[in-house]
Amino acid sequence: MVLLTAVVGCHQETPAPDPEQESVRALEQETLHLSPPAGCTELTLGELANGIELSPVRYGQQPTYRGEFSNLGDPAIADTAYIRLDVNTARGLHDLANGGTNLFTCEQCVYGYQDAGASTAKTFVAESGKLLLARKVSPQQTAGALADVVLRESVAAPPLRVPYTGTAPVAGGECRWIRFATWDTIRQGGCDPREGAQATIPPNHTCAADDTVASDGTLEKSLGTKTQGEACTYTPASADQLASTDCAPGYACSGAYGDTRQCLATCDFMAAAPGCPTGTVCGVYGLCIEQSVMEPIGYLFDPARIGETCGVTFSEYCGVEGARGVCMDLTRSGHGTCYRYARARSECGAGEELGYISYPLANGGADNTSGWCYPDGL
Repeated sequence: MVLLTAVVGCHQETPAPDPEQESVRALEQETLHLSPPAGCTELTLGELANGIELSPVRYGQQPTYRGEFSNLGDPAIADTAYIRLDVNTARGLHDLANGGTNLFTCEQCVYGYQDAGASTAKTFVAESGKLLLARKVSPQQTAGALADVVLRESVAAPPLRVPYTGTAPVAGGECRWIRFATWDTIRQGGCDPREGAQATIPPNHTCAADDTVASDGTLEKSLGTKTQGEACTYTPASADQLASTDCAPGYACSGAYGDTRQCLATCDFMAAAPGCPTGTVCGVYGLCIEQSVMEPIGYLFDPARIGETCGVTFSEYCGVEGARGVCMDLTRSGHGTCYRYARARSECGAGEELGYISYPLANGGADNTSGWCYPDGL
């Protein structure tokens, strides 16, 4: 009998390159041999954080990532750095020159303040450069890079009122330059609670919203079968584990509407059909709840439809499910108008601006993500 021995070499496949990382690397390569433009001082950019990562939590009207530049002013005072995007900013390469060095007109904005908050403070706004949005989990959770960014000293310019103010470059003002920098605000278990993103949610998980307008979320393991209104148990996340609940998938274990947690169906109030159980509405944090529960704790409703006159000067909710708005008395007539809700500034039409409701949070924080389009006359 002949014994045959087969020797087989193990074939190890080379992992396919990550296209997102490849695009970032390619952009960095373009900057390696660049020099600062004449008269510009090179800056470095520190780590950036989104709304829920800040202390206290602070969500801006549009996705705004905050951090610090390398200090070029008073070493005792921080030089703050910001990237502001539109909720609908798409993945890909964006030309910062399109913003015109103006914080009112830019849709992708890079800016900062030297000696922030001091009498010596100076504002710097991107005049040119590239912004690469390489990955987008939700509007608040993105990763990308900046390259060859020129920031010009700028001053306030019309319009000078909220919600968005303008800037203009200072003639002969100072210049700063960023050769290359990256940011990453994607966190463990990050998810997008909005309609259309549900296909990205793994089986037996729920995307629980972290902001009032339900555009930023974190996954919870849904390990049970409990549904709407049932008391639930929430186990917080750890360093290597997601939070878990005994709710069924599609239900968050939330204490948003009371002292005890209950399973509440998740929803998107901007969807044509939010899909809440009968007798409930899609409320803040993308949770289905009875209107009769929301009203006693301060959430106001008015029956006016979009564009109609409200019976009150202000209420957080007007319209109907699938077509919600906010009542605002912009003309001080004693009666508000029902203006449609929108998440993105880019969703407002010509002659409109994106206002916002500011919800106070613990320790002086704020959530300004609940936007609405109104005629601003500009």
